Amino acid sequence: MTSPLTTRVSHMRPSLQFPATPPLPLLFPLLFLPLLAFAPVQATAQSQESAALTGRVTDAETGAPIASASVQLLGTVSTGAVTNAQGQFSFRIPAGTYAVVVSTLGYESQRVDAVRVGAGETQTVDISLRSRALVLNPIVATVGRVEEKAVQAPASVAVVSEEEIRLRPTTTPADHLRSVPGVDIATHGLQAGNVVARGFNNIFSGALHMLTDHRIAGIPSLRVNLMHFIPSNDEDVERMEVVLGPGSALYGPNTANGVLHIFTRSPLRSQGTSFSVAGGERSLFHGNFRTAQLLSENFGVKVSGQYIQGDEWEFRDPVEVRAREEALQQDPGTRIGLRDFGLERWSGEVRADWQVDDATTAVFSVGRTNASQSVELTGVGAAQVQDWALTHYQARMNRGRLFSQVYLNTSNAGETFTLRDGQPIVDESQLLVGQLQHGMAPWDRQDFIYGLDYIRTMPETQGTVHGRNEDEDQYDEFGFYLQSQTALTPTLNLVAAGRMDWHSVLPDPVFSPRAALVYSPREGQSFRATYNRAFSTPSSVNLFLDINAGPFPDPALGGLGYGLRAQGTRDTGFTFRRADGSLTGMRSPFNPQGRDRLLPAEASVMWQLAVGVLQAQQAIDVQTAQFLLQQTPSAGEVGMAYVDVLGSPQPRPLTGDVQLNLPPIQESNTTTWELGYKGLLGDRLLLAADVWYSQRDNFVSALRPSTPLLFLEGQSLGQFAVPRLTQHLMERGLPQEQAQQSAVDIVTGMAGIPVGVLSSDEVSSAAGRSDFLVTYRNFGEVELWGGDLSARLLLNDLWSVSAAASWASRDHFETDGELIALNAPTRKLSASAMYRDDLRGLNGEARLRYNSEFPVLSAPYVATECLGQTGPLVEPCVESFALVDLSMGYRLAAIPGASVQLSVQNAFDSGYRSFAGVPAIGRMALLRLRYEF
Repeated sequence: MTSPLTTRVSHMRPSLQFPATPPLPLLFPLLFLPLLAFAPVQATAQSQESAALTGRVTDAETGAPIASASVQLLGTVSTGAVTNAQGQFSFRIPAGTYAVVVSTLGYESQRVDAVRVGAGETQTVDISLRSRALVLNPIVATVGRVEEKAVQAPASVAVVSEEEIRLRPTTTPADHLRSVPGVDIATHGLQAGNVVARGFNNIFSGALHMLTDHRIAGIPSLRVNLMHFIPSNDEDVERMEVVLGPGSALYGPNTANGVLHIFTRSPLRSQGTSFSVAGGERSLFHGNFRTAQLLSENFGVKVSGQYIQGDEWEFRDPVEVRAREEALQQDPGTRIGLRDFGLERWSGEVRADWQVDDATTAVFSVGRTNASQSVELTGVGAAQVQDWALTHYQARMNRGRLFSQVYLNTSNAGETFTLRDGQPIVDESQLLVGQLQHGMAPWDRQDFIYGLDYIRTMPETQGTVHGRNEDEDQYDEFGFYLQSQTALTPTLNLVAAGRMDWHSVLPDPVFSPRAALVYSPREGQSFRATYNRAFSTPSSVNLFLDINAGPFPDPALGGLGYGLRAQGTRDTGFTFRRADGSLTGMRSPFNPQGRDRLLPAEASVMWQLAVGVLQAQQAIDVQTAQFLLQQTPSAGEVGMAYVDVLGSPQPRPLTGDVQLNLPPIQESNTTTWELGYKGLLGDRLLLAADVWYSQRDNFVSALRPSTPLLFLEGQSLGQFAVPRLTQHLMERGLPQEQAQQSAVDIVTGMAGIPVGVLSSDEVSSAAGRSDFLVTYRNFGEVELWGGDLSARLLLNDLWSVSAAASWASRDHFETDGELIALNAPTRKLSASAMYRDDLRGLNGEARLRYNSEFPVLSAPYVATECLGQTGPLVEPCVESFALVDLSMGYRLAAIPGASVQLSVQNAFDSGYRSFAGVPAIGRMALLRLRYEF
């Protein structure tokens, strides 16, 4: 079945400033027009021979026939008819290729293109129309893992329909979510980016539970969502459902931020072939295709694929630039910092659907995405992706209310390497999942859904990502859930659910409850009150990461030989202070035996290293250096001080009550209360409003430096060294006053030397470098509240408008003395106007979107100047921005089944950043030619 085509149109200035000559790739689709024109010529040659076209028009929801519907036939001849009482229509026409447009009062019009009728043949076209109520209140399946109307669902859910997807040229599925309330999108380039709901984003995020056809769609062991790695393309996507709020009671761990579910079209319900080619700015070329055929009445197969290439917006990471300058001195051929801004990716998917009997359907699919070339941002800086492949194998079965599936996701990182240090990334990890679900209704007002999930994560990084943990990084998860839905009265439903999960690395099982009251005073209206508690388990990266994270970003420390080592906490954590109070050790770039060698963390050792630094700086001569070495203090005579590199630069005394040991990472829990309303008014207006309050405990931070920089403590150092050094200088002939001042200057210099970094044999360190430990931490409790509003109005059969707004109470928090950023704007607005005329084949959309300013604190990316923070590592906060997107489309009357669509994102070319460490994103104009038959 053919879907209408829409795009975006918007005006904020009198005219758009396009180049005088369009970029050559923008013209690529036009080169295919002569090829498409050949097909209708063949059909026209037969046009004088008679044929028949019949069909039936029904309600998409009930299946009932629709009488008196207008049926317009466009093609070799143009004519019209109305359906009879049984919803039937028929035409006697010349053979040829036609478009069928059906419309009637109270329903969304539908157009079916490329209907070919041969000479002497009778072609049947059955068409289902969606009522306006169904357009605004579609059937969803993600909220309760069962089909239900969106308005009656016990959670806030938004749907991006097949028509919206088909009519909007994009380079990544994330583009379809930009107007969904509560959704935050950090755009990294032409395709890359992160998608979360209600904040708590990160540069390498898997916070949103992302599914495709019931299958986890993230990278297996890294647990990161890269939407452009999904093999399904726009030609094949049926709808996208976004559920806001925690979902652990049914979906298990790592659903605290909501669920995104992408459904693709079944070959049993949707046959035909379509393909599209698109060209755009930045040398972009994008091709998609899908073909689906019935091999028998109950067995269908579909094949889909896509290819994209282009040039990314450029961004230079200053840390990479410095690292490359240093590396070039040793190796002219180094790949450190060698960014390739070219983009190339292809993907494909094969799926077979088998209708075994009236109650049973089996689905088998295999898909693969290969990122031949791109740049991806990670928690240890950017990576140059080269032939990273993600493959899935899936088998699932439905029989009545029984659902079962098993699937395997595999990853192969190819020749990918990190840009800050040029080290390879090997990821050959796998994720094996088995699921079983059943439901029953023992009596009229009671319904149960219950099921179990098994997940086995099998990382394989050959030591490049998990280092010393490579042989102990596999883990298993098992969960069981039960949901009850009770109709307390005809208008009041109670939903209660609970789930118990076990994780092989965590010591205790975790229980996730859910409760909701849904009051529906009339059809299409509902008020709800919900309670959810969800949890997020540590990922394999949280637990087993062990990777070089490059030189220290601050050139003052990086230039000395300090670096970063990113490690997970395992199930033991890190010990830096022993039970007797002694420290486990330190590493120093001033150690003549090797910067990566572990030394005793004692003032006497630090003294000797500091003297060596002063002598190398020529702050003291050989004789004074020898004297100071002879005066090395014993335990207790000189203290130690420390600096948290993310905190105050002023050294503080390292006393026995300073907490240095790091416990193992634990699961994070999110408890959310929500009040919501969703309702249809007059079958033309849909309103939705949600207010929510959320508590998070054991919040898991992004990677952060967690070992302090060590100094000699200034006060005790002065008391010990100044008198001795003054006496020594006086004995060498200096007057007392001059000797004393010189002694103070020397001791002050000694106290300012960052002698080493706290470490232990549990912390790895790159050869020739003294590394800070960068790891994940649990912090205390974070409280956040906010709201989401949305409205969609069908003005008439041609025009509709929509608007959405979301806000959160805060964009950063301080807990346990640590700064935590939401990494997302607190205010987001969007508004759009859409036009769709199926009879004339015209459509268009104009969209405005706004994000407020916000700080970022995510692994190596720090943008917190708006919070008053300064320093060499601190960037300006992400500035607010307002953007306009335009799109328009036209079905080519001379070439049945063909259409041309133009999409212009960021129409006024306002260079904006949506996250720290990403380039300024400019305008992207994309022209697409689509053909279906």
